[in-house]
Amino acid sequence: MKKQLFLILLSPVILSLGWAPLPTGFLLFAGFIPLFFLENIAVKRYWLKIYLSILLWNLFTTFWVWNASPEGCIAMLLSNSLLQLIPFLIYRRVKKNYNLRFALFSWIVGMLSIEYLHLNWQIAFPWLNLGNGLAGTPQLIQWYEYTGTLGGALWILLLNSFVFYFLQTKSVKWLYVAIFLVAIPAIISLFIFYNFPFEKTESHKVAVIQPNIDPYLKFENFIPEAEVANYIKMSEKILDSTIEFLLFPETGLTQNCNEEKINDAQTYILLTQWLKKYPNLTLVSGCNTYRIFDSTNKTSTSRPYNDDKFFDVYNSSITLNDSGVIDIYHKSKLVPGVEKMPYPKIFGFLEKFAIDLGGISGSLGEDKNPKVFYSKNHIGVAPLICYESIFGELTGKFVKKGASAIFVLTNDGWWGNTPGYRQHQYYARLRAIECRRDVVRCTNTGISCRIDKRGMISNETQWWMPDAIIYEIKPSASLTFYCIYGDYIGYTASWLLILVFFMILTPKRQLKKFFN
Repeated sequence: MKKQLFLILLSPVILSLGWAPLPTGFLLFAGFIPLFFLENIAVKRYWLKIYLSILLWNLFTTFWVWNASPEGCIAMLLSNSLLQLIPFLIYRRVKKNYNLRFALFSWIVGMLSIEYLHLNWQIAFPWLNLGNGLAGTPQLIQWYEYTGTLGGALWILLLNSFVFYFLQTKSVKWLYVAIFLVAIPAIISLFIFYNFPFEKTESHKVAVIQPNIDPYLKFENFIPEAEVANYIKMSEKILDSTIEFLLFPETGLTQNCNEEKINDAQTYILLTQWLKKYPNLTLVSGCNTYRIFDSTNKTSTSRPYNDDKFFDVYNSSITLNDSGVIDIYHKSKLVPGVEKMPYPKIFGFLEKFAIDLGGISGSLGEDKNPKVFYSKNHIGVAPLICYESIFGELTGKFVKKGASAIFVLTNDGWWGNTPGYRQHQYYARLRAIECRRDVVRCTNTGISCRIDKRGMISNETQWWMPDAIIYEIKPSASLTFYCIYGDYIGYTASWLLILVFFMILTPKRQLKKFFN
C-alpha cells in the first residue's frame, strides 16, 4: 500500500514541478510513468487511485482558481480530472485484451483526443493541455509553428510511453528511441531559435496602459468621466505622434453601451474628442456592450428586455479613433460557468449559479468568426480577449484573416498573486511561436509585456502596479503551417480513438474474420 501511495503522489509532483512558468518542462517527459507502474500493481479500485493522482496534479497546478470561486474551482478540479482519467481506463482495457504496445498507443490517442475536445466543445478548459506545460522553455518548442501545442503533447506522451516500455522490457533499443526522440526535436528547435530570420521591416509603436484597478471593485461607483480622465492622464505621459496603437485592457471601459448608439455614450464622446489631438492614433480597448433584438431574430443567449424585445450582452473589444468607434468584436471563446452556461438545454437550470466576476455574469453573446482591427496605416491586429489567448487554432484564424500582430487584452487580477497570471502570460508565448507574430499583452493588473516571434518576453511591467509603456512590433504577412492546417494532430487522434473503441468493443474472433 505504501508503494501505491508513493506512486499516486509522485506523478502529480513531477507534473506540477515541470509546468510553466517553471523552466523545467523536461520533467513532463516522465510525469506519467508512475501511473503506469501503479496500474501494474493496483488490483482493487485502480480507477480511483489514478483519479486521485490526476486530481492532485490538477490541484497543484490550478489551485489559484479558488481565489476567484471556491465552488467553480471544486467543480473544475473534479470534472477535468474525471475526463483525464478516461485514457487510463482505455489503456487498462486494451492492455488486458491485447498487449502493452497497443495499450500505450491507445493511451496516447486518448489523451490527444481529450485535449482536442477541450479545445472545441462548450466546456472548453485546455489550460492543462500538455503542450502548454512547455511554455517555460520556448527554445525547445520552436517547431510549434508546424504542430501547435498538440505537437508538444504528442512529444510528452511518446517519451513517457517509450521510457516506460524500456523499463518494462529492458530492451535497450527503446531507450535509444527515447533519447533520439528527446534530442532531435530539441536540436531542430534550437537551430530555428538561434537562426531565426527576423524581418527587416518597419517597426510600429504600441502604447499600453496598465491601470491596476482591483477587478472586484472596478464596476462599483462607476463614473465615466473619472475613468476616462484616468486613462487620458496615464496615456499623455507617453503618447506622441509616432505611436500607432493605444491599448486599454479587458473591460477597460466599464460603461455598458448599446452598440447601435455607442458613439452617443459619454465614455466614447470623451475619448473621441481627446483622440482628435492624435489623428494617427488607433485605440483598442476592452469594454462591455449589448445589442437589442426583436423576437424574430433573438439568439439562444438573449434575455428579455421589454415587451417583445430581447438583448444580448458581450465581453467586447472596440477600435476607436478621432472619428469614433470603428469596429466591435465580441469574445468568442467564453469561460464556462462564468461567461457561458455550456449546453443550455442540459445545464440551463444552473444559469442562476453562474459565477459573477464583476460586470455581467451568465451566458454572454459571442461572435462566430474572428474579426481583425486595422490602424490608419492599415496594420491588421488580432484583438484577443483574455481566455481566447490559450486557443491556438482560433488565433490562427485571426492571422489567416489578415492579422499581422496579436494583441491580448486581459484582466488577470481575479486570482491574486499566484502562478495563474504567470501561466496565462506564458501561454501567449505559444501563440507567438505558432503564428510567428509579435504579441503585445495589455493587462489591468499585470503583467503587460511584448513577446517576439520566437516566444521571448521583454519589457515586462510589474504585478499590481499602474504603468504606461511603449512597445515596438514588426508586422508579418506570412502564414505558418499550423495557421493553415490548425489542430490536425487532435483531429487525426480522434479518428484513431474511434478505431481503438471499435477494436475494444469487437470480440477478437470477429476482428480476425474482419482482417482475414
